[in-house]
Amino acid sequence: MNYLAVKDLKKTRELWNNLETEKELIITRDGKPSAILVSITPEIVEESLIEIRKALFSISLGNTRMKGSLKPMTYEEIESVTAESRKSRGMK
Repeated sequence: MNYLAVKDLKKTRELWNNLETEKELIITRDGKPSAILVSITPEIVEESLIEIRKALFSISLGNTRMKGSLKPMTYEEIESVTAESRKSRGMK
């Protein structure tokens, strides 16, 4: 996997050559990873997007579980957070 600064996205010929070779590029902003550019074919656009979303959801869920295991919430805390969330969305 190759890293590419945001400013280098303007170098389109180099960008496409790198993507063709590497298949994935990590885009950095201020030296920190902020996006992933993945090479796909037109035939697999929808499937690729679905799989990427699944992977991101899985990572998010794993992180949430990790945080929850480090500082478990009581039943009352869970009920309070749930009620507050419902209230903020206009639900009862």
